[in-house]
Amino acid sequence: MSTAALKRDDAVLGGGTLPFAFRNNTGATISHIDFTGTATVDGKVVATGASQGTVPAHVKPGEMGFSYLYLEDVKSLPDSGAQYDFRASTMPADNSSFNTAPLKVTQADNNGSAIIGSAVNSTGKPLSGPYAVDVYCFTDGALSSAGTMDFATETGDVAPDGTVSFSHDLYDSPCDSFVVGVSGYFA
Repeated sequence: MSTAALKRDDAVLGGGTLPFAFRNNTGATISHIDFTGTATVDGKVVATGASQGTVPAHVKPGEMGFSYLYLEDVKSLPDSGAQYDFRASTMPADNSSFNTAPLKVTQADNNGSAIIGSAVNSTGKPLSGPYAVDVYCFTDGALSSAGTMDFATETGDVAPDGTVSFSHDLYDSPCDSFVVGVSGYFA
């Protein structure tokens, strides 16, 4: 587990986001990956939160993924010196109804203000929305605090080989390079 810097968002009631990278150390491909986490300072819990999205939607054994915790209140969380503890829950990667389904990103371009692109349903099964678009930015070679989630334009069912499109605003955050993932649900 490797974290990026905490991004404080005073406009959202003192909350913040903590992007992080993780590795699947199990022997099976995992899906519907959710994290909870706590931040402690000197043994005292100062913030808690839950993940808001994972890229990719299916993570094979040994593969890396990206996610972020949304921490509801970071007023007591110092800029450095906190210990983060994470807990993960997963489902087997199958095509059962409402399990997370990965779409294959076929285009993703940074035009300076947004990541714009499309993704195809290459699962061979029909999918349902909403279709989450998760973007994790790297600045100066390090995971930045610009990890965010948005939604594709399409919201209904997408047949095998069907596509969705997206435009993800960067809100003036730096994004030298990026990873983007799109996911929906098996119908």
